[in-house]
Amino acid sequence: MKKLILVLLMVILPSFYGFKTLSDNDVYICISKTASKYHYSQNCKGLSRCTHTISKVSVKDAKNRGYSLCGWED
Repeated sequence: MKKLILVLLMVILPSFYGFKTLSDNDVYICISKTASKYHYSQNCKGLSRCTHTISKVSVKDAKNRGYSLCGWED
């Protein structure tokens, strides 16, 4: 019973406190000459205008490429 409670706490508590998971470090970018924003959601309104390839990259990689956070998501 103690193990079950411990597992539940490990799974549920992070969602209440907003802890980031490894996948939270991934963002979406449009690969084009004019794109300059990164997006947390692949369904972001700003990303919907992309007519080129959409790639999933780390936030660090997106910033290194010169991308900044989309205005729809801050």
